[in-house]
Amino acid sequence: MSYMNMKIGASGDDVKTLKQLLRGAGYSLTDDDLFDEDTYQAVSDYQNANGITPNGEIGASTWAKLAGSIVNAIPKDLDTKGKVKFLEENKPKDYASEYNKRIDDMINQVLSREDFTYDPGSDPMYQKLKDESTYLGKRAMNDAMGAASALSGGYANSFAQTAGEHAYQDYMAQLTNGMDEMYQLALSAYDAETGRMESELKALTDAESKAYERYVNDVEEYNKTLEYYYKKLLDEQEQANWLLKNTPPKYYITAPKEDEKDKSLSNILTPSEFLRRKVSGGKEVSGYATYSDYTNAMKKKYS
Repeated sequence: MSYMNMKIGASGDDVKTLKQLLRGAGYSLTDDDLFDEDTYQAVSDYQNANGITPNGEIGASTWAKLAGSIVNAIPKDLDTKGKVKFLEENKPKDYASEYNKRIDDMINQVLSREDFTYDPGSDPMYQKLKDESTYLGKRAMNDAMGAASALSGGYANSFAQTAGEHAYQDYMAQLTNGMDEMYQLALSAYDAETGRMESELKALTDAESKAYERYVNDVEEYNKTLEYYYKKLLDEQEQANWLLKNTPPKYYITAPKEDEKDKSLSNILTPSEFLRRKVSGGKEVSGYATYSDYTNAMKKKYS
């Protein structure tokens, strides 16, 4: 099928066909040829539901989806034989998935994904925390050692050394706790990505299932419609044969062939005129049983 591109404000037979197809898809629209606001909303909704950019305008992709069921596209002005011919010439093609490649790609991503591991050395957030903790730990150690030394008159001693090391280790312990937190953040990010991939895969498989279900329904509708018109055509043919068999024969007279005519005998009646006068009781033809008898007599008369 080939239709023009359309948008809100358009009118004409193609718009009427569009609205007919949309009503067939479940949308409540008026039976006229105006591309109004309701039509725009229905088109946008239909596009969104069928994976087409929902711009509310009609193009090749939307036409192809809407007319995917060939039953909806049967021209109304065809007789039964014409509808059968149209359906036979537009048999649904084999199913072709538009999602299989994306589904296969996503499955490969999921299956080939490495198990979760955490390497602090490659985590920039952990490295930043480590640098800050080390710096603050060393400063705390120096401060603690200085304070302890002051108590002994400014001389360094084992107490000051121990106090400094404790202060430093406090910050290193915070770094260890921070690494656990970084591990959990990285694990949460990994799990979130896994969830995203699984969600996308499910969305694709659901869309594939719906698309295949629509295809199966279209094929079933096609087969039922074709069977209906086959039976209807057979009934019409049987009825025509019955009428032909049971209708009284008409009185047919075959005109002589051109090469059998004597064109000089221009005053001989034509077959239709002979029959008309015969039926009306014309005296000039009353003596002839058939047109052939009449013409033979006339030829002898005028020859």
